Amino acid sequence: MPDEEYNVYHRFKPYFIIGQLDYSKEVLIPSTKIIDGVKMEGYDVINPLYCYEGGRLSFKKLFAQEDPVSVERAAIIVNRGWIPIELKDKRSRPNEVNSMKLVRLNGTFLRGKNIHDYKVPNNPDNNEWHNLALEDIGIFWDLPNFDECKFFYFQVMDLGRSEGEVEEQVPFPAPM
Repeated sequence: MPDEEYNVYHRFKPYFIIGQLDYSKEVLIPSTKIIDGVKMEGYDVINPLYCYEGGRLSFKKLFAQEDPVSVERAAIIVNRGWIPIELKDKRSRPNEVNSMKLVRLNGTFLRGKNIHDYKVPNNPDNNEWHNLALEDIGIFWDLPNFDECKFFYFQVMDLGRSEGEVEEQVPFPAPM
């Protein structure tokens, strides 16, 4: 998407997305936050949210008398927000369980930085992350559409929900 189109039509515009949040794939990026004047160490939590894309037709499968249409799950890289360092271990967050439910997230789309713009490189082999390099994360998670999701990510934001209200979960039928 051209910069002008993004800046005019999409930058800072509130959106909501619906999909399946994958808690098993998680990247924690070190981040500090100032709360009541105190500097707190913590992490930004990054997960993929899977949406269902249109089907793809394979002539190879058609001629082999197989089902020629396949439906792929497209992913959006989601920054769910900041957590304190005490919650780094997943066992301290028992509510984060994968399910077949659809989740609605409110926020906005933000442009990712250029892969060569970072000073400290990521090391996916040791699960060491220092920056939000979308292409690195997409390849690490083996996302089917990593090449498309390397330009923008979805930043979850509180857009006027009352305190304590969790994201809306919608039951989703099991895949056929």
